[in-house]
Amino acid sequence: MLAQFTWQEFWLAVLLLTSLWYSGIILCYYRKELNLFLSKGSNSKEPLPHRWSDRVEEPNQKPEEHDGLLGISKPAEGTSTVSMGQISFGQDENAKSEQLGLIPDVLQELKEIFSIMEKEDGNKQDFFNMMEMVRAKYGQIGSNPRIVQINQFIAEHAPFHLSKEELENLWD
Repeated sequence: MLAQFTWQEFWLAVLLLTSLWYSGIILCYYRKELNLFLSKGSNSKEPLPHRWSDRVEEPNQKPEEHDGLLGISKPAEGTSTVSMGQISFGQDENAKSEQLGLIPDVLQELKEIFSIMEKEDGNKQDFFNMMEMVRAKYGQIGSNPRIVQINQFIAEHAPFHLSKEELENLWD
């Protein structure tokens, strides 16, 4: 008798019986979920009712304002909350402006000059010619209290010897 059925008929029968079985299971056990699925989820965002909801007190505060069971914790003595702009690690108020201002710019120019001199095998006269451009660009640097550190940087990185008088006259 089984020889009279083709494979195509067999698979069609399996498909039909399987779909009938799962349809019966869905209709018996998942009827509410099926109704929600077919109605595209009903746009109401109500929470599901709970048996215990009538025995629970509603909180007086919104969840964003809730401070926890014990309230807000007290910060440690001597600490405070500050914004990112108020954080600094230097003792001197001018330290921040020096880090972001004139001195780093001049040092960067000097590094570029030394790099050019190294590539082109420059001499002392080439250095003084390039320093005229730096002096014109940063004329106010001569009165800066950190000019000693700049001159020391120049003396350490120059490929030739510079006397104290030459270093002092460099910014005049």
